[in-house]
Amino acid sequence: MNVTSVTNLKVQALQEQYAALKAGSTLLAGDLLDIPRRAIILLHIFQDSGENHVFPLLAAHGALWAYSYFEVGGAVGRFIAHRYFYNPAERSYRLGLLQEFASAFRRVNRQVCIDTYANYRFAQEYGSEPGADRILPASLLGTLNRVHAARRAGERLTAADRAEIFEQSFHCEQEVTVAPGVQAATAAFQCRILKFACLHPIVRFAYFPRFQSLFFRDFSHTTERVTKGLRAYEIAERAGLPHVVNSLKEYGLLPPSVLDETEAMFREIRAGARI
Repeated sequence: MNVTSVTNLKVQALQEQYAALKAGSTLLAGDLLDIPRRAIILLHIFQDSGENHVFPLLAAHGALWAYSYFEVGGAVGRFIAHRYFYNPAERSYRLGLLQEFASAFRRVNRQVCIDTYANYRFAQEYGSEPGADRILPASLLGTLNRVHAARRAGERLTAADRAEIFEQSFHCEQEVTVAPGVQAATAAFQCRILKFACLHPIVRFAYFPRFQSLFFRDFSHTTERVTKGLRAYEIAERAGLPHVVNSLKEYGLLPPSVLDETEAMFREIRAGARI
């Protein structure tokens, strides 16, 4: 057997391992409404990384914020209720459209959790194997390998290193996972007013300073999402990661003891998913 054949067999074996991790991650992520569950999984990844992998922590904030914003009782829902207060039938129709968009957005959120966990575990177990860069993008694999190397050494990465790791992870997530999902969700919109409201969100994560928010001109544009996401990361580092973690409770969706019992809760999720 020549070298090429051996390499291909190794890559095929890695592909099978990654597919198994992806299947397990899918079970872990739960259904579309299990956003608190996914926030716990993402918080677990951050803690397991020795607090070096900040992307999943901010992804947890994004998921919890979006849950309220895009729900019927959230900011967009209140806008629709006010806009069509005079016409119950039209109001009900528009709120139904919002629910459809919210479900599409939750699918994106769920996929982010699935991919983030599978990628993290794949790099943890197989990141140094030849051919691993044919399973994950080389830039993402290198980033995750740095996280795991620091974790094994018990080291805390510098702020500059954490920023670089976040940027690489965020770019990959936006291009591979989020962009197709957002495009599919917005392409189905026929209501211009509702589309405008959903694509011009005012994002305020719980750890943001008072009176500070991120204003979107068009949420469907990947470049703008990346720019705003990097800004959210800068705010997080300036606020301090302990504060960013503690503020997860302010959305009112997580169990009160989540910060003290994250690992136990994650183990319970794994046990329930039987992986």
